[in-house]
Amino acid sequence: MPFNYLLTNLLVDVPSAVGAIFLDDEGETIECVTRHRDPYEMKVEGAYHSIFKRRLQDAVAASGGGRLEAYRMVGRRLTSLTETLPDGYYIVLVMDRRGSESAARHHLRRAARVIARELS
Repeated sequence: MPFNYLLTNLLVDVPSAVGAIFLDDEGETIECVTRHRDPYEMKVEGAYHSIFKRRLQDAVAASGGGRLEAYRMVGRRLTSLTETLPDGYYIVLVMDRRGSESAARHHLRRAARVIARELS
């Protein structure tokens, strides 16, 4: 299944979403869709999440917490939800902070499961 299709559907399912990014372990964008921003800005956002993800994985491992599966970052205007995938891949959904985070998390997890199946 094309990743662009999955990410586009994620934006349709989450009206408050600004964009969605599918990335590899190095923070390189595999696919990106956006509603409001320049795609370059979304790609930079995704690359920064590579740094955040590594730091969080190290902290979780050091505390004996197992494998990092998901995390969120909340800013003044935007919230970023991240789901980790096999082999270091991950997907980031950037949304307006006023949107329904629980609905966004549900749709993001569903997309992540499909992408994980495609990767195996």
